[in-house]
Amino acid sequence: MDEKIVLLGHGSGGGLSHELIEGLFVRYFGNPLLLPLEDASVFGFPQGSMAFTTDSYVVKPLFFPGGDIGRLSVCGTVNDLSMRGAQPLYLSTGFIIEEGFPMSDLERIVASMAAAAKEAGVSIVCGDTKVVERRAADGLYINTAGVGVVAEGVSVSIRNARPGDSVIVSGTMGTTGSPSSPSGRASISGALSKATWPL
Repeated sequence: MDEKIVLLGHGSGGGLSHELIEGLFVRYFGNPLLLPLEDASVFGFPQGSMAFTTDSYVVKPLFFPGGDIGRLSVCGTVNDLSMRGAQPLYLSTGFIIEEGFPMSDLERIVASMAAAAKEAGVSIVCGDTKVVERRAADGLYINTAGVGVVAEGVSVSIRNARPGDSVIVSGTMGTTGSPSSPSGRASISGALSKATWPL
């Protein structure tokens, strides 16, 4: 990590993101639950195991073909839990909203989140809202965290993959971390729309 400032590429999911994760976050936060660096951490509790994940959404535009930032935030977190073999149960959500953001757009996004949560069979059980000054948040950012139950004996992990295994894909492989738009944000495309499909 030679960069002295955070670059847009550090949030793209590509090489700079991995450098930031390995060079800073793992160095300070490294623990047995974090070190596998998977889509969710799995830890024990009385009824078996629990999966726990979090993600933040800073997409532009906020509304796109097939969904919006709200639907994406629910589907993305539910997907991360599912990718560890968990049955998603509960979500939290945090909103950072720019002053002057239209209430009608906020209601549309909240309604979309509620619909996506119902489709996925999860409940949004807690949340937080912050409002920042104009031009400080580009409209709206959302963070969601989720927990789910991993059934006894289930171990879904990239570490279990073996040569010859079949791989199921729902879109173009390798698009995470692809070149960003001139605005510095990942371009909205069909791949993002697919991320909002019902599970």
